[in-house]
This record gives sequence, C-alpha cells and structure tokens, in this order.
Amino acid sequence: MAFKLPESVYSPSLIESVVYETGQYLDWYREAHVHKTVGAKVAEEPSFTGETVQTIEAWFEGKKPTVGGIEELLTHLRGLKLPVVHVTMAALPNHTQRASLVDWFRSQINPEMLVAFVADRNLGGGVMVRTPNHVLDYSWRQQLVDGRDKLAGIIKNV
Repeated sequence: MAFKLPESVYSPSLIESVVYETGQYLDWYREAHVHKTVGAKVAEEPSFTGETVQTIEAWFEGKKPTVGGIEELLTHLRGLKLPVVHVTMAALPNHTQRASLVDWFRSQINPEMLVAFVADRNLGGGVMVRTPNHVLDYSWRQQLVDGRDKLAGIIKNV
C-alpha cells in the first residue's frame, strides 16, 4: 500500500511543519542511538504536534522507526508535489469548518488536494478560491462591484 498523508495534514504549511519536526526527530534518534551504543544516558524523546506523530505512525505502519526509514520519510515529504487550492475568506474558518472544506475538496476534486486558508477582511464575506489556473471569486466585494449599476439605481430611487 502506498503512503498516504494523514487527513490532519491538509496544507503546504502543515507539511513544512511536519518536515521540520521530522528532521528534529531524526536528529534526536541518531543521537539516542549513539548514546545507547556507548552506554550514555539518552535524552528524553521530544514531543511533536499530532500531525507529525500521525505522519510518522502512518509511514512506519506500526513498525519500529529506523534512521533509514526516517530519512526516507523526510525525502518523500520534501519531494511531494501535490495540487494546492488557496481559499480566501473574510475570517479564518474554525477547525470544524476547515475539516468540512478540506473533506469536500478531497472528495469532490482530488483525494490528495492540499488546502491553504487565507484571511482577507476586505472581502467582506463569501469566499475566493484560487488554483494555478483559475480564480473563482464569490466574495461580497465582487458581487457589489459586479452589481454597482444596480446599486446606483437602488440608491437613486431611495
């Protein structure tokens, strides 16, 4: 079975975080191995975010981590070229909303889709979705700009 990123790793910035923490884990693992070999006290294993722990567990599938395996994971993560969609909203969505949006993009568009969330108060509301080839603007600001003639007519008649 091919390695699949955990559902909790849904954005390019989360992948960067997992890569960074996995690098720290590799450094600690190497140092711990040397300390065990020479009989020295091993430093306590560092703690990591849930995304990193889930990624490492998914990579090793219940097997004991090895230096080579961690290096392979790092190489794999650094080499990922996954499609990214940028979702801009007036305010960042909460955890439940993010999960719903990521789930929708992954079920409807691409199961390996990464979703980057951006906040822009100038939108006023709605959403703007940007891919490498398209910009879909469903913001209130855009609706006001598109309907400025109608808005002027409404104001004139008031």
